Amino acid sequence: MWDRIRYTLWAPVYDRIAGAAGFDDARRRSIERLHIQAGDRVLIVGAGTGLDLPHLQADADVTAIDITPAMLKQLETRAARSGRTVTARVMDARRLAFPDKSFDAVIMHLILAVMPGPLEGLREAARVLKAGGRMAVFDKFLGETERLSLKRRLLNLIAKPLFSDMNRRIEPLVAQTPLQIEHDEPVAFGGLYRILTLRKPPAA
Repeated sequence: MWDRIRYTLWAPVYDRIAGAAGFDDARRRSIERLHIQAGDRVLIVGAGTGLDLPHLQADADVTAIDITPAMLKQLETRAARSGRTVTARVMDARRLAFPDKSFDAVIMHLILAVMPGPLEGLREAARVLKAGGRMAVFDKFLGETERLSLKRRLLNLIAKPLFSDMNRRIEPLVAQTPLQIEHDEPVAFGGLYRILTLRKPPAA
């Protein structure tokens, strides 16, 4: 409930923050690594106001979900202005209402460090991803061996309830899913954020 409330409040100014130049480039590079083909079914988890849409092929079959109706309303407006069709649904990322192996690619940008129960969200995304499919992740994560500084702990006391957990690690989450890390690179704000390409093995 708190996530829906806080992002309803953030919705009017969200594009000014999450649409920063460094973020836009990271979104583009992250999505490019999915190698999306015409007609591929793509799921955007935590789609927000639709800032990923300009980086997706017009002939992809895109479904966007978010827990905040105010965000999705802006996404639908953005999609309409660009002349593209997007299926937008209000949905909790931890309980996706899609059958197993429904999508060729999944995008999770700036969501895993925000949502409560990130492991549940990642497992659900992996469940609906087809075998051999790829997932694009872009978010702020601590490095696998990076020490958590006192300064970062203190900053997180403010950041976590307002917008994001600065102290999450992605590797322990991925290790509890069938997904494999195919690519990992630091981006934006001196490497505070990372782009990861996750792949679901063909046999999974």
